[in-house]
Amino acid sequence: MTKRKILVIDDEEDICEMTKILLEKAGHDVTCTTDSRVAARLLKEQKFEAVITDMLMPDKDGLEVMADLRRHHPEVRIIAASGGGRVSSESYLHIARKSGAHALLPKPFTLQELLSCVETAFATQPGSTTTAPIPGPLPVSKPAA
Repeated sequence: MTKRKILVIDDEEDICEMTKILLEKAGHDVTCTTDSRVAARLLKEQKFEAVITDMLMPDKDGLEVMADLRRHHPEVRIIAASGGGRVSSESYLHIARKSGAHALLPKPFTLQELLSCVETAFATQPGSTTTAPIPGPLPVSKPAA
């Protein structure tokens, strides 16, 4: 596996730190932050090859982070992560895929799933929105009878 410089953005400190530790054990250079405003500053100060962003954060959601990345850092690979919330994680990740994520990471995840997502992100051609499939079908709401 090629060593990559990766920024992890997740408002849950435990998840941020766990992701950092797992990626560092795999040989990557990792910076993590729980604040998307700090992430914006880090992206101006340093050159990252990939960003793993949570989709649900209080100050700025993952779609906003992705839009900023595509506008200001189009070369950066985007890995969208979600454990859901009021809506299933598959729904958020489906939106992330449509918004240009290079790979999708449902939470909770294993080390193998995390490393596979990093590989998928770099296997995707620049400018392509092709990603790994989202596990399971998207929920479909049925109208009340």
